[in-house]
Amino acid sequence: MLFHRESREQRFRKLARRIEEVRRNDEAEARRRSQIAEERMRALGMLWEICRNFADHLNRHIEQERVDLAPPDPPADINEDSSVQLLLNLRGRVLLLDIRVPSNLVSTDNFRKPYILEGEVRFFNQKLLDEERVEEHAVFFCHEETRQGAWMYWNSRSYTSGRLDEDYLAGLLEQIL
Repeated sequence: MLFHRESREQRFRKLARRIEEVRRNDEAEARRRSQIAEERMRALGMLWEICRNFADHLNRHIEQERVDLAPPDPPADINEDSSVQLLLNLRGRVLLLDIRVPSNLVSTDNFRKPYILEGEVRFFNQKLLDEERVEEHAVFFCHEETRQGAWMYWNSRSYTSGRLDEDYLAGLLEQIL
């Protein structure tokens, strides 16, 4: 009987250790989810800032027209249930960035590098709309790309990718002028 009691005690000690391990893992996962949520908000702010700088830079060189950015302030939130849209508009020539959270915390489903936000940039003008054509590139925030992470684009037609920055946006706008 003493032998049975000792093995029972060992069993409960082992179970208690596993429960503690599960608690530590759950806490670590909650911290990771919280860190990724913070990174996503920072990334969204970075993308808005890229668009704001692009519009401001171009507007300094334009006399009568303006590139408008909507929304005028950085988005306040992004979550699994919604997307965020940023719109750059110059006389009906539109760059529309539609950003959402991927299905996994960190994903590689649609791009070769790990990313925590995904979406598309669509660029069009009235002529393209009349032809029922809207150009589109995939965009991703790759949080491991640099120390601060980087927005990347993927053009599935030409199989090219690169940094989403002011030069990239200028290239898209040139295509629809």
